[in-house]
Order: sequence, then C-alpha cells, then structure tokens
Amino acid sequence: MMRSERLTRPAVAPHSGLVLFLRTHEGGKAFGVEAREAGTGAVRWSSAPWKPSGRTAEFRADDVQLVVTSKNGKDFAALVAPAQEGVDAVDRGVATAIAAIFAADSAGKGVAPVREVKVPGAGTATPHDSAGTLAFADGTGARVVDVTTGAVGSRLDRGSREYLLKVDQYFRMDDAWPSQDVLPTGAQKEDVPNHGTSHGVRGGHVAASWPSKKEESSSLGLPMNFVWALHEERTGKPVYALACEGLTEGGGISSESRAVLSDNGRYLVTGYVAFDLQAKKGYCFGGTRDRTRVDFMGVDNAGTAYGTARTPGTGVPVSVDLATGAHAELGGATLPTRVTGDVALYATAPQNEKDPAADPARHPVLRVYPKR
Repeated sequence: MMRSERLTRPAVAPHSGLVLFLRTHEGGKAFGVEAREAGTGAVRWSSAPWKPSGRTAEFRADDVQLVVTSKNGKDFAALVAPAQEGVDAVDRGVATAIAAIFAADSAGKGVAPVREVKVPGAGTATPHDSAGTLAFADGTGARVVDVTTGAVGSRLDRGSREYLLKVDQYFRMDDAWPSQDVLPTGAQKEDVPNHGTSHGVRGGHVAASWPSKKEESSSLGLPMNFVWALHEERTGKPVYALACEGLTEGGGISSESRAVLSDNGRYLVTGYVAFDLQAKKGYCFGGTRDRTRVDFMGVDNAGTAYGTARTPGTGVPVSVDLATGAHAELGGATLPTRVTGDVALYATAPQNEKDPAADPARHPVLRVYPKR
C-alpha cells in the first residue's frame, strides 16, 4: 500500500506507469511535481519548487492545477496557475494562465520544467489525452498550447468543432458535424438533427450515443434502445457501432461513469457500454426487464472493466471481462477512484487530525493497492 502523505491532486501518467502529485512549497508560494511508481510508491523523480510569479498576490495556491497530457506514447505533466498579472490595490491586473511543463519520463531530484508558457486571458487547463495539448478556455473561446513545443495556437471560438473536441468533449454531434454525415448504422434518421450525443473524446475517438431505429419507450415514457458508436475524432466518421437495447439515456449518465480509456489505449468504457478498440467489439449493459444496468467507471489493460450494477435502491460493484462479456459480483468491495496498469487507486478524505493529510477538504489521502 502507498499513501500520498500530504501530496495532492493525484494524476496518472498512463504510458509511464506513474502517479504524479502536486507538492506545495513555502506555504503556497511555490509548487512542484512528485512522480511515484504506481505499483510500489517509490519516488521516480521530483521537480524543483516552481513559482508562477514572484508576487503571490497574482495567484491563489488553491487554483493551481496538475494535469497530464500525452503524445506519441510520451506523457507530460503541467503545473498550471491562473493569475492576474500586475494586480494591486488599484489595478485589477491582466488574466493570464502560467504553465510549467515537465517530461514524465524524467529522473532524479530538482527536475526543471522543459518549458514555461503564458497564455493571455485564460484560466484553467483541459488536457487532451493523445494530442499533447492543453486547452485554456475563457468565457468566449479558448487557446490550445502544444506542450511539446510551447506553441500557443490561434484562438478557438466557443462552440467551434475544435473547441468542442478540445474543451467541451461532451456535446451534440450535429454541433460538430452534419448529422447525416456521421450517422452510424442502425441509428434513427430525423428531419431535425440534434439527437447524437458525445460522451467523451478519448484515444482519438468520440464515444457517442444515438437513438436507434428500434427506439421504444418504457412504461414511464423514458426513451429506450440506443446505438452507441465510436467516431474518428478528426472526421466524425463512425468506425464501430453497437446496438444497445434497454433503458439507457432515460437513466442519465453520472459524472463518474463518463468515457475512460485504459492506459494501453485498447479499451474504452463510457456510461453503460464498453469497447475493445483493437477487436472492434462492444458490450451493452443498459437496463432491461431481464438485466440490471451497469455504470462503468474504469478499465484495466487486461480488459477487465469495473462498475456498479444499479439495482433498485442500491448499487453492487461488478467486473466485466471484455474478452467474453462475462461479469462477476465483487461482494462488499469498494470501487477505486482510478484503475491504472495493474493497480487501483483510492482517494479518501482523512478521518481524524492525526492523519498525514493536513486539511481534509484539500488534501485527500491516496492509497494504492494491487488490483486483485
């Protein structure tokens, strides 16, 4: 078991087998990254303290992010601080996002950032899992930074296709492409589109649900029967479609069961469906008269997906073997916060003042166990 010991904001570097943490220095004046082996907790590397600004009035320690993005199998960690440069008692300052980029395959102590980037008018960052980018959005649009070069792209208008893919990631499909061009096999055609819904952009794919040609309604009038599809992120072209019969959309999709990709990029789960991208297979676990709906939260590199069977009044943790579709109940087990490689990560709030986490609201304890 590994404990995080006052480290915060855990993030997984999927290709590196590391869990990265935000470490706060000098009472919130400086910050760093600490990288630990996911399986053992051993420290692989740690960064030198980084200050977003020499004037602490320009940023808030609580706003500093640690995010991970990847490109061509290489992971990058970014410390991001929304700031108000030049703020004082009179001037409100200029909104700027300041980021320090680190290579996740670093080694040793006192690691320096490979580059620093400033993005005018932006705040928090949204990472892309395979493009090696960070999207910085404000109220009207966004700018995208390539972490491998530090280049800041031209401004994206809010609602544009690139904005939806890089920032929103959960959108109506017809807002990005004409529906008739990306309609998957088995999906219902409508005179007025607006019926395809993205549930996440992962691994170069958009996972989306569409009303089926066999659409029905439950006894409560809720929609049933959907087609789930994986679409190419760049073109919207459907590459695989899965008919999913049962009560699906009517039950909603919780935030913890949105699209998740296995670290090796082969398996994707979202809501109550699971895909094997290599074999181009999928499994539907929508609720029917004979079957309980399963909401997935993660999947490992071996193709075992984990989720909750939504039985009336309660939820039962289950696993599903994506090679066969067979499922198993996990008894009284608690589902992890994240599955990565061969380990499971559990983030819990401290229960008493003697716990090594200093502040229960901001410093959860992270425990890591062998997955099985």
